[in-house]
Amino acid sequence: MSIVTRKLIAKELYVNRWFIGGAAVAAVVSVMACAFGETAFNIGALSWLTTVIALGVMLAIYGVMNERKEQSLLFVLSLPLSIGEYVRAKLLGLLLSFLAVWLVASGAAVAMVLIVPTVPDGLLPYLLLLCLFLLANFAVVLSGSLQARSEALVSATIIITNMGVSIFMFTVGAMPALKQHMFGPTPVWNHTFFTVLACELVVLIVALALPLATAARRRDFL
Repeated sequence: MSIVTRKLIAKELYVNRWFIGGAAVAAVVSVMACAFGETAFNIGALSWLTTVIALGVMLAIYGVMNERKEQSLLFVLSLPLSIGEYVRAKLLGLLLSFLAVWLVASGAAVAMVLIVPTVPDGLLPYLLLLCLFLLANFAVVLSGSLQARSEALVSATIIITNMGVSIFMFTVGAMPALKQHMFGPTPVWNHTFFTVLACELVVLIVALALPLATAARRRDFL
């Protein structure tokens, strides 16, 4: 990896530092609220989920769409950088920005399930699947933003993926093999859990690899 690529990745982290810091704090506060009763749990869980999803949308909008709209990519033409290298730097920079918050949010949520006595440990498998789904969901949003050539397509990608979160929660949460153990005292790691986990990993890998695979065929930047 060239020094220019590393500088561009660092630039993404610097530019998005307020998003990262604000979202990380909001996620932790949301998780802490979940320990104060059923109503607080519902509000905190919704706030936690909204924070992670909103961060992904903001990174896609400000990290990709705004650069196209404001034509701030013109400076890239003067850099000793290929199209593929720039796409890789943009992908890694935005992914690391999201991962910084995702790790904090996921870790806080897992700790809450394991520490708070009123929250059943059986919820842990579903929580881990939801956390990985949010990461894969962001990867799809990022991949779509990097490849779409219009704001309409990017907006459509964001809307569809946001709808996908609700569909995932209701569909996976209703699977008998997961639902029947969700409120139990201990987590159960069964075949259904690992099947859903494998599907999420496939989506994540494909979504991250697609922009890199198509970048070499481009004749212009983002």
